[in-house]
Amino acid sequence: MNLEPSSRIAHRRFAIDMGAVFFFVGVIVVSFGVAMLLPALLDLMDGNQDFRVFLTSAGISIFAGLSLALACRGGRYNMGTREVTLAVPTTWLFAAVVSALPFMFSQFGLSFVDAVFETMSGLTATGSTVIVGLDGAPRGLLLWRFLLIWMGGFGVVTLMVLVLPFLRIGGQQLFTIDLSAQAGKLLPRATAVVMKIGLVYLILSLACAAAFRLEGMNTFDAAGHAMAAIATGGFSSHDAGIGFFHSPAIEWTASLFMFLAALPFVLLAQILNRGPRVVFEDSQVVLFLIIIAGAVVSVTVWLVARLDLGLIDATRQATFNVVSIISTTGFTSQDYNLWGDFPSLVLLACMLVGGCTGSTAGGVKMFRLVILLRAVRAQIHRQVFPHIAYTVTYNKQAVPEMIRLGVGLYFFTYLATFFAFALALGFTGLSFISSLSASATALGGVGPGLGDVIGPCCNFTPVSTPAKWLLSVEMLAGRLEILVLVVPLTRTFWRS
Repeated sequence: MNLEPSSRIAHRRFAIDMGAVFFFVGVIVVSFGVAMLLPALLDLMDGNQDFRVFLTSAGISIFAGLSLALACRGGRYNMGTREVTLAVPTTWLFAAVVSALPFMFSQFGLSFVDAVFETMSGLTATGSTVIVGLDGAPRGLLLWRFLLIWMGGFGVVTLMVLVLPFLRIGGQQLFTIDLSAQAGKLLPRATAVVMKIGLVYLILSLACAAAFRLEGMNTFDAAGHAMAAIATGGFSSHDAGIGFFHSPAIEWTASLFMFLAALPFVLLAQILNRGPRVVFEDSQVVLFLIIIAGAVVSVTVWLVARLDLGLIDATRQATFNVVSIISTTGFTSQDYNLWGDFPSLVLLACMLVGGCTGSTAGGVKMFRLVILLRAVRAQIHRQVFPHIAYTVTYNKQAVPEMIRLGVGLYFFTYLATFFAFALALGFTGLSFISSLSASATALGGVGPGLGDVIGPCCNFTPVSTPAKWLLSVEMLAGRLEILVLVVPLTRTFWRS
């Protein structure tokens, strides 16, 4: 009898199924190639020659994706934890490269680094841009930017609700456990969850587009800005963003839909069955409302007292910009750098905290802040009453120690990543405030930063090539909850 060494048996048993990983990647690449046919059709209708660029890019993407999928179709398709951990960042990287092709070969003629930056900003629903002259750009290219944001936003929601809890990233499995207790009767299977979320995502997009159209936008602008608002991406078809329309009604509407898009989509899906109260029964939504209210009131008071604005205008501007930043959408209506230092600090804090878990928003997320705040409160109780047991809960459920540790670890990892990239960006030549805000906006998926280089008045065109590569990596890391991108780079991942 031939006995193999136990290490070899263990290696075979736990080897990563690369066929399953690349089959999945190939399918996603094909889907992006098919999506390119929409802007190709629009350019053809407009008589713009860029339709050839989209057709060529679509052909390359579909051919490459099909080749990869067919080459790996004989795999075992064992998508376990390690396969999913590897497939998620690999898919995002492949999608970013093929989606950059239209920007490189179209009339924009972006360099490879600029095209990847723009594409990564879209797919991660960040909204930062290096393109100047959007007002005169062909509609096909503008539609492609909106589609990237919209598809990326839905991918983010699916990732947050289904994939990351399975990978136990930062305690998000508790969020899914909490939802399953409420939504299990309504959505018994994972596919049903995705379909329900997709329906809510589509309904919000259509409702937002209809509202924008009624308030004066043309059909194309209304549809595009609705896709950007619901994906919390912030791309626009105008260099001035929402400010181009000079419409208070549009700003209030955008604020409402940005707020809704930053709420957990699974909870929004339950409104039809349980009523609107189900959303506000969630602890993270309550904290989200408290933070927004505090930020809006403080900025409004500042604008009235320091800039002598009227109360209504000050409230509208404060609400729009606070919601835009904390939801990590990044729409701009005016240059908030001109407001002074205090509003800038408030908006910087909003960049870091972000929206709710299970939404298209980025940042640390309200769910984790709830756990951290309640862990601090529990520790204070233990100090005062050492003989009394105090349990940390979330939505009336006890939070296991492992999840509390995971949340604390992620919070530390997030801040460490933020400061590490800020230092690296400072080394490339960015100023102090630009480095801090660029790191915060990329990691949180916000879009605009602070200062006179990457603030709401400007974009990322003047940023150096090394800084753009750093920001592209940071945008991806922020959307993949950092650890999903880091873990496959470790030796332990490949040896386990």
